[in-house]
Amino acid sequence: MSRPAPAPARELLLAPIEPAGAVEQVVRRIGEAIGAGVLAPGERLPGQVELAETLGVARMTLRQALAVLEDAGLLEVRRGRTGGAFVAAEPPPPALDPPTAEQLRALTDWRRAVSGEAAALAAERRTVGELTALRAAAAAVEAAAGDAVAFRRADARFHVLVAELSRSRRLVAAEVNLQVELGEVLAITPGPARARRVSQAGHGPIVTAIETSAAAAARTATIRHVEATHDWVRGLARGLRQRGR
Repeated sequence: MSRPAPAPARELLLAPIEPAGAVEQVVRRIGEAIGAGVLAPGERLPGQVELAETLGVARMTLRQALAVLEDAGLLEVRRGRTGGAFVAAEPPPPALDPPTAEQLRALTDWRRAVSGEAAALAAERRTVGELTALRAAAAAVEAAAGDAVAFRRADARFHVLVAELSRSRRLVAAEVNLQVELGEVLAITPGPARARRVSQAGHGPIVTAIETSAAAAARTATIRHVEATHDWVRGLARGLRQRGR
């Protein structure tokens, strides 16, 4: 039996994406395309209408992703008749080596297991009185989106609180360790304010599922949130790692 011909790299990297975590996936796709050299320095990306149709996302989703990539220094967005989104000629190098794809995947898989199960148990075991603290923690993350340090602290606190609501000491300990490791990754990976605002939006479905005691939905929402973080970190890190060499 003959094997199908491999698709061109550009076709693979710019194929339609899944609707969940769409902004983060667009960031990942374009960041990887830049890192792999599929999109060359100074190259103009397709127009927003064409690119949105190619990726299968709404133009608003695409604009958010392009803004994140621009803030990270991977793209230059120019206005006017000859404007558009262009791959930056010289993106800023990362302060330290960002995580490899394998390292980030391993961390994400562990987060899926720990954070996902913690959220599911929290939905089953939380008390009504604890929901106020959970909502406040989510609101604190949203309010801190403009400050990277405050955001990281608030975001970690939110996820640790979810673990605390699971009533599992081991899950709490594992979540704390995860947040320490994730903090190290985020400290050396560009996280523009736009990316933080997109990321914190993933907390809403988690809170709703826990509020309604929907364990399966809480697990699913958490896994989607974790995978979304993986996508935008990998996209930005890959683009800077390869282009900085």
